[in-house]
Amino acid sequence: MHDVYVTGLSNVLHALPTKSRLIYVSSTSIYGFTNGELVDESSKCEPHDDSGRTILEAEQTLRQLRPDTIVLRFTGIYGPNRLLREKAIRAGEPLVGDAEKWLNLIHVEDGATAVDLASKVGTPGETYNVSDGHPVHRREFYTLLAELLQAPPATFVPHPPGTEIPSHDRGNRRIRNSKLCHDLGFVPKYSSFAEGLRAIVVPH
Repeated sequence: MHDVYVTGLSNVLHALPTKSRLIYVSSTSIYGFTNGELVDESSKCEPHDDSGRTILEAEQTLRQLRPDTIVLRFTGIYGPNRLLREKAIRAGEPLVGDAEKWLNLIHVEDGATAVDLASKVGTPGETYNVSDGHPVHRREFYTLLAELLQAPPATFVPHPPGTEIPSHDRGNRRIRNSKLCHDLGFVPKYSSFAEGLRAIVVPH
């Protein structure tokens, strides 16, 4: 991952025309908060796993070589053919993890809209969180997903005692998208996971 995200990125930046407009899609995983904190672009970046640290190093490489880059820190992307844990839900398998932790999401169409806005009106050198602005507890998300899929009700079990919690399951934060909305005029088509899921699973 480091070879691609950091070394590869550095190689690409050295090859790009210096006057080109550059937008980089990053991830909110670099924040690393675990207690449900509200997080915006001014929050500390203290990732708690190797993946997040690599993504942070990639951003730092960008700022060193191309400080004018617009960085978009995406939350979890969902959309057609990209539904979190869909197979497990359909099979009625229990989901391992804390059902009360927060999910931060962006529908793929709204993610594309954010990139388009950044390319047109984004301020060079700025960073924007890309989220629908409505964090949701995992229980609520997967309960609705199971209902829409007409699958067994979603159930949850804790991680087995003595096992290390996977890095992707440690995060627990609420991402704010106020800067994206205020500065770029972003208005999501799917203002929350409920509208987004219903459009995907029960298309009109």
